[in-house]
Amino acid sequence: MDIKAVLFDMDGLIFDTEGLYKKSWQHAVSEQGLELTDEYYKKFIGVQDAECERLLQMKFAEQLDMARFRLVRDVMLEAEIEKGIAYKTGFEELFAGLKSREFKCALVTSSALPQVEHHFSGSGYLSLFDALITAEKVENGKPAPDCYSMACEQLDTAAAECLVLEDSNNGMRAGLDAGCYAVMIPDLLPPDADVAERARAVVASLAEVEKFL
Repeated sequence: MDIKAVLFDMDGLIFDTEGLYKKSWQHAVSEQGLELTDEYYKKFIGVQDAECERLLQMKFAEQLDMARFRLVRDVMLEAEIEKGIAYKTGFEELFAGLKSREFKCALVTSSALPQVEHHFSGSGYLSLFDALITAEKVENGKPAPDCYSMACEQLDTAAAECLVLEDSNNGMRAGLDAGCYAVMIPDLLPPDADVAERARAVVASLAEVEKFL
């Protein structure tokens, strides 16, 4: 591989947030006397909120008051986030090393820009990414490859020269289908068989990524 750019997912990869999202979604459903199981929640990991809400409405139909769900979910999530969100192991060291060696870096996330800005507030990291792809910029979210194809285009770098770092199966599929190399650092879920077969590697933390550059 001749890697010239590294493309980062955000939730569950840079920040330890996936568990918070799961907790808030399940709480908001249970508040209406319903149950969002761990198994069904797996469908939401690495997917934009709008699609997750569509899947939720499809499951519960008229049993779920979506406006009430959103309010309860957001109140709980904001309260949890205000307590502070930790960076995942290895991110700060990896990112510093990439910038010192002049690799191009992109942030490619299913989250909306205000959420991204909130997570990175108080740090200078966000301004150091050479490209920023958020939910608002793509019509088809992960697992569609559009977001990673857009990142490669904005970085003016061929997909075959880009390394995608993802924690979710849907994110990995998006990066791989865009033609990039991809390393998975699992968070809530292990790699599915198709992802494990196509991945450059599956590792325990971002601290192990350096050897693939």
